[in-house]
Amino acid sequence: DTLESLCGFARVLCFDKRGQGLSDPSVSVPNLDERVHDIEAVMDAAGMDRVILYGLSEGGPMCLKFAYDHPERVKGLVLLGTTARWLQADDFPMGISGETLDAMTEAWGTGVLRDVFFPSITRKQMSDKTFQGFEQLIATRESVRQLVDYMKKTDVRPLLPQIKCPTLVFHFAGDLAVPIRLGRAIAEALPNAEFLEVGGVDHADLSQAPGAIERIRRFADSL
Repeated sequence: DTLESLCGFARVLCFDKRGQGLSDPSVSVPNLDERVHDIEAVMDAAGMDRVILYGLSEGGPMCLKFAYDHPERVKGLVLLGTTARWLQADDFPMGISGETLDAMTEAWGTGVLRDVFFPSITRKQMSDKTFQGFEQLIATRESVRQLVDYMKKTDVRPLLPQIKCPTLVFHFAGDLAVPIRLGRAIAEALPNAEFLEVGGVDHADLSQAPGAIERIRRFADSL
């Protein structure tokens, strides 16, 4: 996967966000400041002073906020399939409707979302039951409900013009979960960003895009 590819040239540190994976369930919805603090806590525990932050999907805004709050600790940003704001609004018509976000909660754990997040994976390669099991391992439906609530409240657009670190913004051309227009909007608002469109229809995995991995390697070497 992407992390394995990145480990070929970098020390990679990752963690399960609150309520996901091996992290404990959250009683309440963690806000953006709490999520930023989690990044800082993990970096401190690992003895990492300055890093390149890799923000995927809902992890993008927390990385952007960290770069805004702690510019001295961020060499650069790599963002994939993310947005500065999720929820559609009068001043953000390109966003995702509340109904669409809410539907993710109801669909979680059923396997239905595979056709949104990873449509390239055929049912011959992975059965619906297997994909359903992966979803249930990643998070409970309650955790996803909390995540959707957090996404609806998230808006880091005002911070973008003040984030000066070098940034690569990747987005799959056919991403059905987070439309590519949202990634372009981030790159256009950041002062020092490069936008890279990646061929494909999935939401997350850059390991199938060796050119993108190579671009990240060159980006890391330049910082």
